[in-house]
Amino acid sequence: MLTLAGTIVALVSGVVGLLFVLKPDLKPSGKAPKQAATLSQASFEQSAPYSEYLAKTNVPTGPYTKHLLARRGALVGVHVAVTGYEGNHLLLIWKLFAQPSGNQIDESKATTPTRYKITPRNETTERTPFVWVPLPSRPGKFVAHVELVQQEDPYQPLATLDTSPFSGLVRRRS
Repeated sequence: MLTLAGTIVALVSGVVGLLFVLKPDLKPSGKAPKQAATLSQASFEQSAPYSEYLAKTNVPTGPYTKHLLARRGALVGVHVAVTGYEGNHLLLIWKLFAQPSGNQIDESKATTPTRYKITPRNETTERTPFVWVPLPSRPGKFVAHVELVQQEDPYQPLATLDTSPFSGLVRRRS
């Protein structure tokens, strides 16, 4: 019985070895594909109108009201460097946190144009898109947390970035 098992193992090993000789592209490389992602802050404007964000992202202002175009938000230029996610749909999403409590008070929604989609076409892709985070209409300090996620699995960030603290809107009394 042991001899039969040894013969079968030798036969299978010989066939696999011959297959790799005849078709070398089938041979495993032994290396796992490298995947990496980083986010870094390229620019930061604490209070920019939504119209400025649309202009920087080449989105027409036509469908938006004057009130929405004038709304203030933090405008963050995010440098994205991605390796090994060729063909995957990646998204930049944001969350807004109050400081110093750390309580989340807002986040990007699936329907908002403030989500930025990246689909790398090469092994390595670098871009610097903008993210606009609406300023809260209350005083205080806030931090925008930006995440790069796969569209298919948005709960596992590939990379994250926190902005410097910034102020919310302060309503002036007349």
